[in-house]
Amino acid sequence: MAGPELAWLDDGLLEDPVDAPLPNGFTRSTWILHAQFYRPSDVPPAPEPDDVDEVPGFGFGAHAPEGWQRITWAEVASRKGVPLQGPAGDSGLEIPPAYCWSALLNESDAEYVVMHPGIHPGDSLWPTEGSLGKADLEALVPILAAHTGSTRMLGRFSTVTSLFDVESMRVCTFDLTTMLSSMLATGRQEFTPELWWPEDRAWVLWTDYDLMGTRVFGSKDLIDALRGSPDIETLDWRRVRLRPPSPPRPPSRMELRFQELLAEQEAAKALKQEAAGQDSTGAERPRAAFA
Repeated sequence: MAGPELAWLDDGLLEDPVDAPLPNGFTRSTWILHAQFYRPSDVPPAPEPDDVDEVPGFGFGAHAPEGWQRITWAEVASRKGVPLQGPAGDSGLEIPPAYCWSALLNESDAEYVVMHPGIHPGDSLWPTEGSLGKADLEALVPILAAHTGSTRMLGRFSTVTSLFDVESMRVCTFDLTTMLSSMLATGRQEFTPELWWPEDRAWVLWTDYDLMGTRVFGSKDLIDALRGSPDIETLDWRRVRLRPPSPPRPPSRMELRFQELLAEQEAAKALKQEAAGQDSTGAERPRAAFA
């Protein structure tokens, strides 16, 4: 159940932001496809970090090294000859922008898609997952700021990216003008909030921990400005059914064994409680009046 800070948002957006209709007060929405990069042939390789924790980045991703070039999802899809869409999930519905889209610059195809022969195919950088990236925020924040009268932001982090910390999952506040610099100053990977909006509620952004895209709800002027920015890739994506739902699969051997272990644990617990004179809730059973 939504707290008071989220009560102004429609239940549909809070429960299923992928397919949610426009919340009250908003007239448009679009998706931002997080930026991906590759290393041009005239740029030397970036030095390998000693520790993976030293790689700067936001979300499940990294910042592009200096000199690396951005390439849009649409460009990659065109050069690979694939559609700019996702595959079908088990439900038969298209999966939102994520790692499984063919429009990503995978290591196996980076060389022949954009690079000259002899360049290592690993010199490509996927979009950030679960968070807007540095390049995304650099282009996005000025446009967002121009379409709100507030600099004070409110946001809520994902249960996954906050590692199930209750305090982190509560609605927090921050300043839009210092958002990027504050994230960069931490020196470690950070996530943008799952949901965030200005105090005047002029727009709202949503980024799922498992996606490489962010859905933006706002006014026509804001969405038009995002679509017109050369530094932001937008996609007016709507989920469609690509095939009938997959039939239910039988449980795997591992799942069956797990169910057996749970049943054994429950049985052992029940026996222990019975021996201690307790019922299934752990409360002591009432004794008979006449024993």
